Amino acid sequence: MSVPEHYVTEVASATADATVRALADLMAHYAVGCIVIRDADRRPIGIVTDRDLACRVVARGLDPEKTIAADVATKPVHCIRTDDSLEQVIARMREANVRRMPVVRDEKLVGLVTLDDLVVQIGREIASLSAAATVSLDDARREGRRRHRRDELEETVASLEATVLAAGREMRSFVTKEFEALRDRLRGPQ
Repeated sequence: MSVPEHYVTEVASATADATVRALADLMAHYAVGCIVIRDADRRPIGIVTDRDLACRVVARGLDPEKTIAADVATKPVHCIRTDDSLEQVIARMREANVRRMPVVRDEKLVGLVTLDDLVVQIGREIASLSAAATVSLDDARREGRRRHRRDELEETVASLEATVLAAGREMRSFVTKEFEALRDRLRGPQ
């Protein structure tokens, strides 16, 4: 699985000189919990989360009109590439102890992957695997029942065959005795 299946491409971003007020407005407008801070060439240089605004601005009593993104952004920002596998992304998130990572192609911002997105995707894949396993199990059970019925039928046929053979031997013996008795009668008393 590669990252393109799991990241959003519409990323709320701002430059390092954006005010905290502008960042909060962007978060509200896009209904997101983070803003990727980028340079003029769209290279990610930091990230600001709603928690950063609460802990680094509000809790410290800073003025949101005068405080800029560069002052509160988490730096350096940990990024992943579009060709990274899902396993690599999860490992990088775990190593960096982050829940969100910008996605870059040629060092330029092209998306954002979040732990929540990955959990949803993994949940979907587990559901898909579960459905496939259920179908496979049902098929195996049906095949097992078919095999069981076939085995029972083969046993019945074998039993009937043995009965017919036994009956055939008895019949042959009976017919042979009857023919002999008939011959004896035809020969008459001797």
